[in-house]
Amino acid sequence: MDEVLIIGGGFAGLAAGVALAKAGRRVRLLEQKPHLGGRARSFLDPQSGFLVDNGQHIFMGCYHAALRFLEEIGTLDRIALQPRLRVHFLEPPGRLSTLQCPNLPSPWHVLAGVLRSDSFGWREKRDVLRLGRAVKSAASSTDGLEGLTVEDWLDRLGQSDRIKRGFWDLLAIAALNEDSRRAAAAMFAHVLRLALFSSPADSRLGIPRRGLSECYTGAAQAYITARGGQVELNRSVAGFILAEGVCRGVRLADETAIEAETVVSAVPWHELPRLLPADLLRSEPVFTNILALRPAPIISINLWFDRPITDLDFIGLRGTTIQWLFNRGGIPGAGEHAVALVLSGAHAYINRSKEELLAISLEDLRKLFPTAREARLAHSLIIKERFATFSPCVGADALRPPARSPARGLYLAGDWTATGLPATIEGAVRSGYAAAQEVLK
Repeated sequence: MDEVLIIGGGFAGLAAGVALAKAGRRVRLLEQKPHLGGRARSFLDPQSGFLVDNGQHIFMGCYHAALRFLEEIGTLDRIALQPRLRVHFLEPPGRLSTLQCPNLPSPWHVLAGVLRSDSFGWREKRDVLRLGRAVKSAASSTDGLEGLTVEDWLDRLGQSDRIKRGFWDLLAIAALNEDSRRAAAAMFAHVLRLALFSSPADSRLGIPRRGLSECYTGAAQAYITARGGQVELNRSVAGFILAEGVCRGVRLADETAIEAETVVSAVPWHELPRLLPADLLRSEPVFTNILALRPAPIISINLWFDRPITDLDFIGLRGTTIQWLFNRGGIPGAGEHAVALVLSGAHAYINRSKEELLAISLEDLRKLFPTAREARLAHSLIIKERFATFSPCVGADALRPPARSPARGLYLAGDWTATGLPATIEGAVRSGYAAAQEVLK
């Protein structure tokens, strides 16, 4: 049977490889870097020797494709899923509040959780219930939302500034990696429907209990090779071999040609254009549209203290620059008192110096955690991902390509393709499965 060539070893490429290998196809996966994982991986900090994720990622119960992928490769037990949704929020001068949803049918689990929560005043609770009704009553997640930003939509629904800044913005920035004044309302409404208003099981959050790479890369590679496939690192692809609208394989940076009748490209959107011939990039709208996608950056600030500053797994931060804190002390090799801070949609901060970002993060922590005022910072590592995701701004969804490309034999995967989701692990895995399904057709 013909070999399927996959370019890229992140979640999308590995998911496509696992699905095709399971179906009996022989897979050959090429990864440019000396490691798998793409933008979702872990590594050892060379200075401290601690294990670090290149960006903090979470899972949700509604990540059906991603959880199925982990189950298939045998690593689902490395994700700790909550029994039910529970989120803590912290705001100056250190006020802690909680949203916890009971085990009731949807949407009552969310509505009851909001009404019982000490995280909202009565006006904020009313606002949340009003938006929840709007999401549930719409015939589709895009009804009446075309052309609106998240901020526009929230204003239209009469949401107060307090609930916007202290709740909806935190959810939007976490789910979409984009500011509410840029992000598309239709995408956010769709995410809310899947994550909060489908079922209590879908609303649960899941935190990796190992380094991110250990959650999937090695196991996926072993799955593919056990079924006769190959996974090759340090294989830099310079371009696709295309003639008369048909893809015949790839050309490597060292001028080696690898022939294949079926190629799945799972590279980031900003890398794909350099692999395509200029005339095809100009003439095919599916490829031309990709050039109009814009990046949204993420900054991860990893801090190691001489003592714990919190015993909670993760916390949403209000009234601060930093949006979320994750406690990594329980991850083997990550460091006993390690925390990861997340600054998503970081357009205004991506060009700030690491010294300035460190000062901002420490100031935020000292506003919120009494222990942080006394703790000594032992080490820090700041990771800037300028092209962390595509920006799900208004109009971006129409630019995203399907799995089957205009070039025969060339298929596309990646969290930026037309999955209907923002750039998440679930979107990446779905895209890999979608590309594999098109190949198998």
